[in-house]
Amino acid sequence: MDDLRVMLKVSGKPVAKKQMLPSQHSMFDSSSDVRIEDGRLWYDKKWYQRNSMVQVENKEGGPRIYGTITNIGNQEIWIKRSGDNSKLRIYISQFQKGKYTMKKRTT
Repeated sequence: MDDLRVMLKVSGKPVAKKQMLPSQHSMFDSSSDVRIEDGRLWYDKKWYQRNSMVQVENKEGGPRIYGTITNIGNQEIWIKRSGDNSKLRIYISQFQKGKYTMKKRTT
């Protein structure tokens, strides 16, 4: 498919773009609303801040991670795992792409 695209691009013919189905488009919009403002993370229609207890799930089949948000940077957040006190860095783009999901956790 990429070879065909390159050939069409070289020949000067327009390349057709993939059309997203409405269900795919709405799914993408809901996960792309992730931002950091004033040291807080906006994700899944909720605000997260430092010392928030969270549950993070890896969509590639990794184990669930229980921990606490220790730092919120410009493009990433740091989570300290509850079990072994190791730290995990997750970028905003990973939330936007759907690689990770996060939920608040009660004590």
